[in-house]
Amino acid sequence: MDNSKTDHNEDLPLDQYLAHGVRESDVQALVPLKRSGAMLNAFIMVFRGGEADVLIRLLVMREIGNRPDAPRWSPQELAQHFSYLDATKLNTVLGRLKDFGLLLWDPEDRTYQLSGAARVALSALANVLELPAGDDADLTYITSQVAAGQAMGRPSLEALNLLLTKYRELQKEFGDAVESGSEFRIRQAGTKFSAVESAIEKGTEIIRSLLKGGELEDAMYRNAQAIGQAQSRLLRMQATFQRNLHQLELQSVALANSGLSSSDILQWLRTLDQEHLAALGQNTFGGMLSLPFAMSDLMLDVAEYELLERERAAQEKTALPPPCDAPDTTEVSNDRFAALDRYVDQLAQLAAPTSLVDAVVSGGYALSAYRLSLLSLIGDAESTEMRGRIADLARLPLRVSLSGDYEIVAREEVAEVSCGVITPIEETNR
Repeated sequence: MDNSKTDHNEDLPLDQYLAHGVRESDVQALVPLKRSGAMLNAFIMVFRGGEADVLIRLLVMREIGNRPDAPRWSPQELAQHFSYLDATKLNTVLGRLKDFGLLLWDPEDRTYQLSGAARVALSALANVLELPAGDDADLTYITSQVAAGQAMGRPSLEALNLLLTKYRELQKEFGDAVESGSEFRIRQAGTKFSAVESAIEKGTEIIRSLLKGGELEDAMYRNAQAIGQAQSRLLRMQATFQRNLHQLELQSVALANSGLSSSDILQWLRTLDQEHLAALGQNTFGGMLSLPFAMSDLMLDVAEYELLERERAAQEKTALPPPCDAPDTTEVSNDRFAALDRYVDQLAQLAAPTSLVDAVVSGGYALSAYRLSLLSLIGDAESTEMRGRIADLARLPLRVSLSGDYEIVAREEVAEVSCGVITPIEETNR
């Protein structure tokens, strides 16, 4: 690689990276980055150079910041503490940190101390170094950043976006494992879920606290809601894994009385390398010749029909039930009309407000329900224009008042009835 060309590209001004006609002010995403330019420069200075330069630079900064009782260091103390480093290289590192503004030199008492930007960089690095090993360490770190923002009173919208993105990636990964039907992939997804479950549960508590606060901006509130929904789906995945594994276990074949199944053999085979697998297959051969004139899937269909479907069809009862005469509804209709006549006469005799229970409940549940349904016709304009007892019922000078509560009856096959009163209109006007 041409180092001179690389250095030249790194020194290009910002406007050289923008398309023709685009100004820095037109790119809103650059605003927060430029606003934090001083802090970003600190990170640039920390990680500028080769891998060895960065490691030694961070080593020196962390050791200097790891003495809270005496944060100021004299050159003699630094030389004694870092005696395991080459003295010339140590002075070069201290000079670079000083030039970068990460190490401050006090000429009065001739001591070194870390700058504020250096402490911020070391604090962020400390969180990264404490992350557990694994591909999902980013979930733990992002969750901690959201928790830190929530503790400070204002979580970062960017951190919420990153957390939502990570949750959706996990959803897709777990969903693909389940859809694959592979026992190996489902178990692998279950293991990964166990590794991230605590971080998801911690994030659930944080999001629940954010939503209860009710002081979030619209975009942040929408993201928090989406994160909560994604967390709920992820926390339900464990049951999905177990259910699918149980179904696969039912499909596995037991190997005689050995206590092993085909799933156990498959899991053991996955632990072997290619050489062992090839050695196992050296002395094996097919026990049945292929039949070029028949397709295996068609053979399976025919066998399934002959062994299962034909027997099911023979045992099914498809005969129709014997014919019967339709029931005579004349008597039922006459009973209903008689009940209607008696109820209209009863309501017409009401002279004072009567509770709904006293006016409706009588003669069992069916008759009580029939009476209650008739009350809706009182005062109905369309029903008053009809002829017969329905019109007489609609023209009764009554008013039915119902409430949303229920009154316990516990008699005549009726447990509860809506609370209400039937009042004569004359009584109401009085």
